[in-house]
Amino acid sequence: MFDYIIVGAGSAGCVLANRLSADPDVRVLLLEAGPRDWHPFIHMPAGIAKLVNRKGVNWDYSTDAEPNLTNRQLWWPRGKVLGGSSSINAMCYTRGDHRDYDEWASLGADGWDWAACLPWFRRAEDNERGADAYHG
Repeated sequence: MFDYIIVGAGSAGCVLANRLSADPDVRVLLLEAGPRDWHPFIHMPAGIAKLVNRKGVNWDYSTDAEPNLTNRQLWWPRGKVLGGSSSINAMCYTRGDHRDYDEWASLGADGWDWAACLPWFRRAEDNERGADAYHG
């Protein structure tokens, strides 16, 4: 019997499972359809070229036909592996523009302004060049 069942071991699922399981009285089950992230290409930036087409770690989705793109379907790779799409993204991480966060807050998304999000961005990072005002 589990207190929580989390479906999907992508970035959010793994963090949620970790936080919930910090309480020793809570039993957490984390389910992932794909394998653990054992493949060496997952752990090297250039590995994306050989990794992303592997069906074992990629759901290999396509979008519906897009009317504004002459009805083309677009390839939509999504991770099917421990770490989810973060395991097949060439180890890249980007943030949105600070003005977007401030705009969301101005539209009513309290706590989503740039200044409120920055500490969380810094906490999520382990920058090898060293921490500064904008990076952890």
